[in-house]
Amino acid sequence: MSTVDRRMAARANQRAAAFIRFQLLADHEAMNFVLTDASESPTERLGFVTALAAIASSIAVSALGRERALAYLQSVAENSAALSGADDIDRFFE
Repeated sequence: MSTVDRRMAARANQRAAAFIRFQLLADHEAMNFVLTDASESPTERLGFVTALAAIASSIAVSALGRERALAYLQSVAENSAALSGADDIDRFFE
């Protein structure tokens, strides 16, 4: 990995950690700023999403254990797939 790649990865991790922190604080303005900053290029966007997934998976495994984290993520994916294909998605949120 080159020095440039290491710097990009460090910046992506910084942005992802900030984004998660701002989510916990419900600071939507700061979240928007981080998202805008992270979307400067396709490479930076990919780095941000990858770092976000790495941090989220680390937290999930620490909190739930590997198998429960995998089951939870599978459940989220399946439920989200069902919702995205629902004719009347709003009825699920009433």
